[in-house]
Amino acid sequence: MKKIILFVITFLISIPILGQRELEKSLNEFVNPDELVSISEYTPFDKALEILSQISEKKTGKRIISTAEVVTPIGVEINKLPYMKALVIIIQYNNLVFEEKENVIIVHKKTVDAKNLTDETFASVDSREVKISAIFFEADVNEIQERGINWEWLFSSNGISIGTKLRTFSETKEQTNSSGSSSTETPPEYLLNTAHEFTSGDWTGSVEGVLQFFESENLGEVIARPKVTVRDKMKGRIQIGSDISIKQRDFAGNVIDAFFSTGTIIEVTPYIYSEDQQDYILLKVNAERSSAIPGEITTEIKKTVVTTDLLMLSGEEKAIGGLFVNEEVNVRQGIPFLKDLPWWVFGIRYLAGYDKITVNKKEVIIVLQVELVPTLKERVAQKKMNIMEREILEDHENLKKFKVKPFRDVDDKAKLND
Repeated sequence: MKKIILFVITFLISIPILGQRELEKSLNEFVNPDELVSISEYTPFDKALEILSQISEKKTGKRIISTAEVVTPIGVEINKLPYMKALVIIIQYNNLVFEEKENVIIVHKKTVDAKNLTDETFASVDSREVKISAIFFEADVNEIQERGINWEWLFSSNGISIGTKLRTFSETKEQTNSSGSSSTETPPEYLLNTAHEFTSGDWTGSVEGVLQFFESENLGEVIARPKVTVRDKMKGRIQIGSDISIKQRDFAGNVIDAFFSTGTIIEVTPYIYSEDQQDYILLKVNAERSSAIPGEITTEIKKTVVTTDLLMLSGEEKAIGGLFVNEEVNVRQGIPFLKDLPWWVFGIRYLAGYDKITVNKKEVIIVLQVELVPTLKERVAQKKMNIMEREILEDHENLKKFKVKPFRDVDDKAKLND
């Protein structure tokens, strides 16, 4: 029994020694100098694979190709290593894998096990996003009609024209009937000396400036400027308003509250496509303008819905209009002071005034702008480039302290002298 125990202990102790000898043997193996490579960490991934592919074709006749579109720096320094070891290090550092076949070595991305993941819960590092900016402008239709403004400029594809759409002169209309003729004169509300024309591609200098101009003239107001970033083929939702509750009964007879969204609601779903090296966006838009009117028996929800598909480039903007809502306002009119007397003062308020229900018609104009957001890989690459530029600037500053000119400046002067 003692001999068996002693044999087992001796065997266990000898295993690390044998493994170390094998490691030393593998490290001390002769390597052909033609197979050694040195690559800077700032070398682009595709350029590094070209270098390794040239050596692999000479030694084994196998080309190295990549199906992963990676152009960022490899991120790791390679100093006098065999080309296959360098390939493994570069691929593992960039979270890729390779498959060796008879005549080729294929580099590709790792296959993600997404058995329990859906499109809503999984996103790859190459997923695209769209930043959607919106301006909600609520216009007073009655005031706009009185001033003679036409909203046609918001829907023009060639540009925006302001001066030609405003009434800047007195207009006289003659009407003839059986009792005689009469004339009606409409005075100008305000004057614009020149007409301003510009394209709607400039976000801050065109559309927003025009809306602020109308807001300053009390023709409406900008009620919101929301911004939302939506992933490709996913739905984004913006609501300016409130949710109302309505009492209902469920199947068991219990009274429950059912909530309904009202106000200005817009749902957008972007689809990103690329053809002929041009990225564009198909934007599915569902816009709604609704208001709730409580009644004695039930609550009525009045709504206007617009559904459309827009083809847009990154940075473009388009407008959606025609979302109307009517607001009823009870106004007391009549002889000043007397119309506001209490009812018990001889009933004078009923003789000197009356209640008038005024309907204010409002229109909501929605201006949408889309912008493609860089992918995660592009953002990481940009950060690495910023770090490289910062290090180069710091090196130049240090060289200036010691009054040593950078190598780039020395080379440029040498070329000029030649």
